Amino acid sequence: MKHVIKTLDENKWARFLFYFWLYTLLVILWGAWVRISHSGDGCGDHWPLCEGSFIPSFQKTKTWIEYAHRLMSGTYGLIVIYIFLKIRKAPVSKMLKNLNVALLVLMISEALLGAVLVKGKLVTVDDSFTRMTVMIFHQLNSFLLTGVTYLYYLSFKNNNFGKLTIHHKLFLFIFLILPITGAIAALSTTLFPSISVLQGIMDDLSHTTHPFIRLRILHPLFSTLLVGSFITWCFNKGHNRLAFEFMFALIIGFVTLLTLSPVYLKLAHLLIAHVLWARLLQVLASFPDSNKR
Repeated sequence: MKHVIKTLDENKWARFLFYFWLYTLLVILWGAWVRISHSGDGCGDHWPLCEGSFIPSFQKTKTWIEYAHRLMSGTYGLIVIYIFLKIRKAPVSKMLKNLNVALLVLMISEALLGAVLVKGKLVTVDDSFTRMTVMIFHQLNSFLLTGVTYLYYLSFKNNNFGKLTIHHKLFLFIFLILPITGAIAALSTTLFPSISVLQGIMDDLSHTTHPFIRLRILHPLFSTLLVGSFITWCFNKGHNRLAFEFMFALIIGFVTLLTLSPVYLKLAHLLIAHVLWARLLQVLASFPDSNKR
């Protein structure tokens, strides 16, 4: 179905969607900084307004942090609506229409999950299982959001607007175990930072510590097992570049763990996970040159 889009410039849209994907990552990273800095209540429990007004007083640093995230997210939403309206009116394939709708739905659900965290006061030092549950869904939704955005970009980049086929779909579901356990580990290290690696291991194994602490060990365990399996599969299938990228991500994960999760490594770890997710989609997508990546 070549040249199915006659009213849009594929190259310009490919560049636009790539930069939009980068902006999506920026918004997600800033959201992580909101959690790490305990700034989730920077606007009180008001949403979408901040402190009940469009422009708050900014008396606290966390208000700046949270308000900046609100502005970035609002801008993001407007861009998604623009994309949706633009593509909806264009003579595009069913595949692109589905991606278009998926992007809009995931953007709305991402905003609603953020609203639940704020309105439910599931921020700062809240250590409830409700917060963990919402964070897991928030994390999953963000990965689906960046994944759809990247597939959107790839469709224009490859001038491929026909039926999109993803091979080895099971791999994608397996990969998503990592952000699920990662959300638990991220919340645990934010609420209960370890003094040392040894103390952290002892807390993980203790029956008297908070359940979040005992659950955080799931992430390094699943990461080692699943990423090791992905690396083996990649080398067997000739995807050497992707294999080395998985190895790099695993190393960064261990460094983050051994250095007690400093802020810059937490953010780098999250960024690498999203980029790796995009690379996996790129390799498994049935675009003409996917086997060469």
